[in-house]
Amino acid sequence: MKTIEVPAPKFLPVKLFAALVGLSIWTIRQWAYSGKISSAKLGSRLMIPATELDRLMEETMRPRQEER
Repeated sequence: MKTIEVPAPKFLPVKLFAALVGLSIWTIRQWAYSGKISSAKLGSRLMIPATELDRLMEETMRPRQEER
């Protein structure tokens, strides 16, 4: 049987993005409309670039604590 590779999505629906970051859909929409995160309107759907997930995680990452 032949295996088909499916590429990672370039854009995520607001609902999926919100679930991945653990925030409400309304918070993600507010962030998109205020410019805190990038977004694109595709038809009537607001979509968030998948790269925004990585950027958000990098921005909010705390440094690892050294053991004493």
